Amino acid sequence: MKHIDYKQSVGLEDQKQVDQAVLICYYHFKETGESQFEPKGIQTLFSDFGFNAINVTRVKKALLDKHKMRTIKGMQSTLEFIPTVLQELESQYASLWNDTENIESSSELIDESKFCGKRGYLDKLIKQINHTYSHNCFDACAVLMRRLFEILLVLSYQNAGIEAAISKPDGTHIMLEAIVKDAVQNKALGVPARISKNFDAFREVGNNSAHSITYTAGQKDITDIQRDYRVMMEDLYNRAGLM
Repeated sequence: MKHIDYKQSVGLEDQKQVDQAVLICYYHFKETGESQFEPKGIQTLFSDFGFNAINVTRVKKALLDKHKMRTIKGMQSTLEFIPTVLQELESQYASLWNDTENIESSSELIDESKFCGKRGYLDKLIKQINHTYSHNCFDACAVLMRRLFEILLVLSYQNAGIEAAISKPDGTHIMLEAIVKDAVQNKALGVPARISKNFDAFREVGNNSAHSITYTAGQKDITDIQRDYRVMMEDLYNRAGLM
């Protein structure tokens, strides 16, 4: 979990300093598994959250006086949570680490400020693309990019009122390869050749990661198409009526 998300979730700015220390140490415990704290280390943790320097002696005394922490036998400078305090923290805040909805991302590959906020399902895909890219999961990133490309094409056909051109008799859509083949020459859709010439590259990078037994994508496979992919997104967002 990012520092800023935790800071906002627990209202860290509004807490008394001793309670800030407890919550900050709890964050560190959840993120690292480390359950012992040196006073100077707590000062560093405060700094990580953007707070000014603290009086470590005063904070240590407050943690002990308020029975939030205790010293470890034989290690008088080292603190640990009193078990009941840790249990209370777990009961109140552990669920923050069980979030199955939010995706940590920050425009690592696709500009979220430009392309998010139009449709919820597109936002989730874009954030997943950015997250997988930033965590070196390039095969996952490639497959998601292929999926987003396909969705934007379909939305563009729908907005132009020509979805029938890519639909089967049962109402489902034809395969992406066939959609691309139609899109590059469909005058009603009107995608410029300078953009549509890259459509097969977007499709193939995802196909390779999804279907090739021995292939694994690397960062260069993604960055090689990054600029053209962004240009494609802007064009299809406009054609789909999203911009």
